[in-house]
Amino acid sequence: MFWGKFSEEQSTDNKLKSHAEAIEMPKGEMYLASCLNILRNLYGYVFSVEKGVAVDISGGYLPLYTYPTIEYLTQFDYRDKRIFEFGAGASTFFWMERAGQVVSVENNQDWYSKLKMQVKSNVNLIFAQNQHFPAAISSQEGLFDVIVVDGFGYRYDSAVQALNKLAPGGVIVLDNADWHPNTAALLKSAGLLQVDMSGFKPCESHTSTTSIFFRRDFDFKTLEQRQPVYAKGAKWIHSAEWDKTML
Repeated sequence: MFWGKFSEEQSTDNKLKSHAEAIEMPKGEMYLASCLNILRNLYGYVFSVEKGVAVDISGGYLPLYTYPTIEYLTQFDYRDKRIFEFGAGASTFFWMERAGQVVSVENNQDWYSKLKMQVKSNVNLIFAQNQHFPAAISSQEGLFDVIVVDGFGYRYDSAVQALNKLAPGGVIVLDNADWHPNTAALLKSAGLLQVDMSGFKPCESHTSTTSIFFRRDFDFKTLEQRQPVYAKGAKWIHSAEWDKTML
């Protein structure tokens, strides 16, 4: 197999073996190069690493969840939804552009002060430390459709509080769930449906797991008529003959 820019005529009679712009490689390595091209140029992974913040290829802010989680969550319409975050950051900007209301609690004073000057009017940014951090959600009126447990510390305690404020049909997002198995078990034991989404994240060089815990009546409206939408780098194919009854 060869990788490079060349014509069909140049690819005959083993001429590519001496072609200056052609690289000979095993098929597996060529497929890997194609996968890396998707990660680099469609997901914007390298751009995100160099920028030092979770962003997509166009510079739009992303939450620091796994890419499969981000792609799944971006399918839905949050314009009439309330979001609560334990831990603010790039994810706050992500939700700010999508949701009707965002409430984020942060326990780092410098980070809180920096974000406070940048958020829009649909964001309520709260500063709370120590035991007041996980309890911050309890002081909020009403329930939340999406609750994100992703703060610095207090993951388990935040999850306990989140269960009391989750709306019917809502979801709890637990980032780094593989590092917090007790917290994941707590949410699952509360009757929520656990879906683990493992993979790469923006800015990080290892895989991780972000888990989404669904109420059994979850039914958020999607932005597109079809679900799932095509993923980045996917083949745009509809197997129409197999996608209907053949009996």
